[in-house]
Amino acid sequence: MATIHEVAASLGLTERAVRLRFDVLGGVLDAYLRRGPNNELIFTGEAIAILKRLEEIRQTSGVSVRQAASLVRQELGEKGGLGIRQATESLDAGELKVLREFVEELKRERDYWRELALKLQGQLEEVQKLALPAPRGQRPWWARGIFRWLWS
Repeated sequence: MATIHEVAASLGLTERAVRLRFDVLGGVLDAYLRRGPNNELIFTGEAIAILKRLEEIRQTSGVSVRQAASLVRQELGEKGGLGIRQATESLDAGELKVLREFVEELKRERDYWRELALKLQGQLEEVQKLALPAPRGQRPWWARGIFRWLWS
């Protein structure tokens, strides 16, 4: 998932150029977009792949953006619109397994540190019970004014 700014940076385009390509593709990208906070466009991996393909066709063939968009629509029509989604889902399945294992490891580590913190907190409370009371706010004997008559 990426914002329009991130997509523009990854494609080497301006945000305006990405918006132009989004508009030219029409409803092709609608299924692959989400709305974020403040109604911001969030592009999924499929949407980014479609935009990359459009840019690849445009640069290699030397055609306009509109012509490249029509070629991309034809490609997606031939694949039934699922070619890009299936390719990214097959990659995501292995990554998903690795991420789940990583999340489980992080949960175990979090539980370990939580138990350790609770144990240390209990030990600290026990030590505080044994500690001497805080000293009263008295000044040292020589500053209490005993020798005040010397300076007057």
